[in-house]
Amino acid sequence: MSLRFFGFHDSLSEGKFLWEILTQLRGLGVGRCVTKSEWKRRWPDQPSYMRIVKARPAMDRWLQEGSVWADWTFRGKHLGVYEFGTDLNRSDWVLIHKHEEKKFTENRQQMGTLNIPSTFPVPPLQQLLSKKWAEKCGGFEAAVHHKKRAPLDVCLDPNFEMYRKFIKRVEPKKMSDSIYDEIDPGVFLDLYGRMLPTKIDAWSPDPEVVQYRFSRQTFEEFEEDE
Repeated sequence: MSLRFFGFHDSLSEGKFLWEILTQLRGLGVGRCVTKSEWKRRWPDQPSYMRIVKARPAMDRWLQEGSVWADWTFRGKHLGVYEFGTDLNRSDWVLIHKHEEKKFTENRQQMGTLNIPSTFPVPPLQQLLSKKWAEKCGGFEAAVHHKKRAPLDVCLDPNFEMYRKFIKRVEPKKMSDSIYDEIDPGVFLDLYGRMLPTKIDAWSPDPEVVQYRFSRQTFEEFEEDE
């Protein structure tokens, strides 16, 4: 007996669509607080919520599009007013009832500073190529390029730009030939919280079979053309 999966079910969604919540509240929920079940699972001890400031639905058929302006508190850090126009059509939003708002707003546990190295060791191959290039070109300016360490800058996805103000570049406590020996893995694992990223694939106990998306004649004609 084989198992068949139709469509993709978001197994991490344990709530409602944001617009499904706001359209049932007076004034589109202005002044109310909402959170995501994902935030509660990842960082249960650090409050993450949004207090709605303004909501403008796009009035589409399924009420899944629009823009929301909210006063955002993420992992205990107050970030200010942000505009949310995407990632609102995921059914993991939860309304914080008024008698529960005090538990979120008075929780003082916050996310710590993310300390990352200010420099990193240059890979051996790049050191060798830089040295050869310096010897070939000569001069002091060329020799300057031959360094064993280089400055490390932070490149963030635009969706995670709010982390930038909490990132601090510090001098590594120990020097090594590999950056993996200099960084603290806990700093990056803390970004995932208590839920590491996983991928769920369709599984079947039946023997593996090859399913051709096109007829064999199509492949034969393609091989003849080559």
